[in-house]
Amino acid sequence: MESRREDLVVKFLRTYRHPFSLSEMKKVFEACGIEAEPQDIEFYLESSANVMKLTNGKYLTYAGAFTGEIFSILPTSAEAEQGVLVAGDRCMPFVESDRISSTLKFYVNGKKIPNKIGIFDSDMAIDMFMLFGEEYAPQYIAADPANSDLNMAERDFELPNTVKLTGLSLDYLAENYNYRKGDRLLCCVSDWDKGKLNVMVLHSSDSPFDNGAVGEKRLEWYSLFEKKMLESFDRSGPLGTIEDQIIDVVYRNRAKLCVPYCGSIEEFMIRYAKKIGFQHYGVETRLWHKGQDVPAFGEWNKDSAICTGSSKKGLTFEEYSVSFVPPAVIDQFIFNSCFKKEKDIPGSFLKFLFNEDYSMDDAFYRDLALILKDRIGIISQNYNWFADQILGPVRSRCLGLYGKVSGLIRKIDYNGKTFLDFPSNELVILLQLHEHILKMLEGIATEPQAEELAENYFLSLDGMEWNFDEISGVLEAALAKEQRSQFKIVR
Repeated sequence: MESRREDLVVKFLRTYRHPFSLSEMKKVFEACGIEAEPQDIEFYLESSANVMKLTNGKYLTYAGAFTGEIFSILPTSAEAEQGVLVAGDRCMPFVESDRISSTLKFYVNGKKIPNKIGIFDSDMAIDMFMLFGEEYAPQYIAADPANSDLNMAERDFELPNTVKLTGLSLDYLAENYNYRKGDRLLCCVSDWDKGKLNVMVLHSSDSPFDNGAVGEKRLEWYSLFEKKMLESFDRSGPLGTIEDQIIDVVYRNRAKLCVPYCGSIEEFMIRYAKKIGFQHYGVETRLWHKGQDVPAFGEWNKDSAICTGSSKKGLTFEEYSVSFVPPAVIDQFIFNSCFKKEKDIPGSFLKFLFNEDYSMDDAFYRDLALILKDRIGIISQNYNWFADQILGPVRSRCLGLYGKVSGLIRKIDYNGKTFLDFPSNELVILLQLHEHILKMLEGIATEPQAEELAENYFLSLDGMEWNFDEISGVLEAALAKEQRSQFKIVR
């Protein structure tokens, strides 16, 4: 029953298309039979992948933000020759980011356009998914059902020379709507929740080289998009993903960007971008000033550059460290302790956090044991050791790396004055590793196919451990230098 109630809330956030307030969302919770405090609802909304917070304090679902907004796609020569258009990243940010592009449904005049499979050079295929980040493109390609026989784990996540990709049939549009090579498709989302889009063919015969009034307007569109993207960099810095950056730009400027003569972000990046390019940001990719390193801090977040650990209500490092660990990680640690058949779980938890290097009195240990007691009871009562033989080793190794990564973050935050004193690129990688490990632990806990992904998890951990080894020494040295600078010689 509880799951059914939560499903109703999720459905609301996938389909409701008008701005709403926190109090209105509370009424939705109540209507679904869920009691929640305003601060819990606020956290739920701000951590939702399908909701944005507006400047007036209200919220809007992505379904409300982008349903009906116009964007365009220009099929490439390779696609036109095969008679198939691969959506890839070209529907960003209008469709759900986690939806595999091959599952999108395109309609023309109310009729569904049939799918067709094309074969593409792997480099070209990666270009079709670059806005998701070059580091993630192979995963999106491998997720296409046409590549069901492609085992990425066996290939160490390297793509073969050519791959299959599912798209909409341009042959169908040619036969029924006079589509020809060089024509553009004008699109809009009709049902965000179900991934349905309407398509219209824009014939290029009147201006084959983008000349004329429409061509001039489209060139102005590209200039405007670049200008607004640069403004987004100055205002917000590098956001969490490339998609977040594009959402920020497109939603704010949808009245001028979502128009019948619009260009496409793909064409902008390939042909028209003068000051913007794909730049490395730690182990990820962002859109940023072309040829410039992406900074971790700037005017947009300078206040957050101040280390906060030592000022957290006078907490000792040990107290701060315990409060740093999310409840979900604590649960996974308890599962791991059950898997390893540990008797003193509170004691193991302290070793996990501090690697034997901590100072704590008996009273704090008793308090910690009380904090963990209820969760230990609930988890251990229902734990099945025999059923955990596949994920148990994955979880154990993942937590081992989490302990190292979070330990270094905690030491820097607690003992440092400002993150600006630390090497920017290494610090970014450290924080990204922390985020990736948390996502992996979440996947182990909630992903229905988690056991099938065990080998993938191990390969990902190989890369993350290597990255941590590469940066940890540099950050440890910077921390030691920072701590030495805080000592004053008294004469």
